[in-house]
Amino acid sequence: MGQVPQTEGIPLLLVGNGRLARHLSRYLELEGIPFATWSRSSAIPFAPVRDRAERIALLISDDAIEAFLDRHRDDDRRIWFHCSGSLSSPTADGAHPLMTFGPEPYDLATYRRVAFVCERDRRSLSELLPGLSNPSFAIEPADKPLYHALCVLAGNGTTLLWQRTFSGLEALGLPRAALLPYLEQVALNLATSSDPLTGPLVRGDEGTIRRNLDALADDPYRVVYRALAGARMEGP
Repeated sequence: MGQVPQTEGIPLLLVGNGRLARHLSRYLELEGIPFATWSRSSAIPFAPVRDRAERIALLISDDAIEAFLDRHRDDDRRIWFHCSGSLSSPTADGAHPLMTFGPEPYDLATYRRVAFVCERDRRSLSELLPGLSNPSFAIEPADKPLYHALCVLAGNGTTLLWQRTFSGLEALGLPRAALLPYLEQVALNLATSSDPLTGPLVRGDEGTIRRNLDALADDPYRVVYRALAGARMEGP
């Protein structure tokens, strides 16, 4: 599986060779679902591979999706879809995996827990990726930019904050391992509590907040701290 067959039909063709393509390929392999792959580095031209495919998943950058469709989408004999969280295309369905994908593959249980977010009144996950039992949801296409912005805030935003905290505390002589129980408990509180916020922002401790801001005077994350404090005052 994964290699482009020379003569047989292709039930599912994955286009791309980035991190998402590698993770989805691994998931399909673990599930025993047949598929083939193609990318710009493939020795075989795209058109003859496309012509044998039943469903084509575009696992490429958001900015490249529409141009790729304009160039290669030929007719309605096959199903085209992409996995962008922010883009809605008139010529391809969407199914966004609500997950962060690291450099290493995950196990089958982790992949099966990933929720996919599709577009309302368009094809469902079972039509796009038959054989997968993942939870799936549908939202209005017009709501996808907001949906994805919130995902970026939650995932990339917190990752940047934790990276800054790790490096800052290591500079003060604290090892990264000392922060891991804190990180794990923050995640657990978020998952299990309806009121997980702690510390000076929830207490409204203005003196502590002021001292924190003073300590961050030359740090680009000072504006982030101020924004978080302001957002807390305005409510979630």
